[in-house]
Parts: sequence; structure tokens; C-alpha cells
Amino acid sequence: VTMTAGLAAMHKFDRQAVARLNDLALRAVEGIRAALEAAGVTGCVTGSGSFFRLHFKEQPPCNLRETYPSPAEARSLALMLDHLFDAGFLMINTGSATLSTPMGEEEIDALVDAMADGFAKLKASAVT
Repeated sequence: VTMTAGLAAMHKFDRQAVARLNDLALRAVEGIRAALEAAGVTGCVTGSGSFFRLHFKEQPPCNLRETYPSPAEARSLALMLDHLFDAGFLMINTGSATLSTPMGEEEIDALVDAMADGFAKLKASAVT
């Protein structure tokens, strides 16, 4: 069953699907950046294609070493990941996310809203 599902997904994952996912990721990244700014929380978003990553850093990291969070950044990220999990979103412990073909604008907008709520909580708790 898994192999059949994987094969069906591969057949549907064409240039149009890739372009749609990349557009959705851009919508997410722009929304998250706007939410960070609106909340007054220090952070940035990096990524490419359908992959993006949240950093509680003033500037985007330039290399792998710069991606490592400080203790304060790690606390902010842990709080945000817990908040997102409670809101129904799962991101790995680095703050990275990858979109998938079943996702649409509704899911992206819900993610951005959940992040905005999380940033407001972070700001209120003065963690960042």
C-alpha cells in the first residue's frame, strides 16, 4: 500500500505541483515575516522552494554554525514549537518546515495565524 501511494504521489508531483508548493511556501514565509514584525519579535525566516526555517535571530544565518541557537533563542523556539503543536502544526526541533502537495492557502494562512499568536505570547512573556 505504501509503495502504491508513493508511486501515485510521484506521478502527481509534476512541475505544476512544484510551482504551486513554492508559491505556498513564499506565502508562508512572507506571512511569518510580517507576523514577526507585527509582534515586535526578533526573528527571520530562511529557506528555498517548499522548505523554510524560523530563526530567532536578527539576521539570517550565513553558514551552518550561525544556525545554532543561543540559549535564549532555543527557549523561544521551544515555546513556539510547543505552541504550534498545540495549534495542530508540527515542526521539527530546528524550527524547519516542509510543505506537501495536499496543503493549500487555507493551511498556510492557519499556520501564519498560529505563528502570529505564538509570537504575541513570546513577546508577552519577554522571552525574546
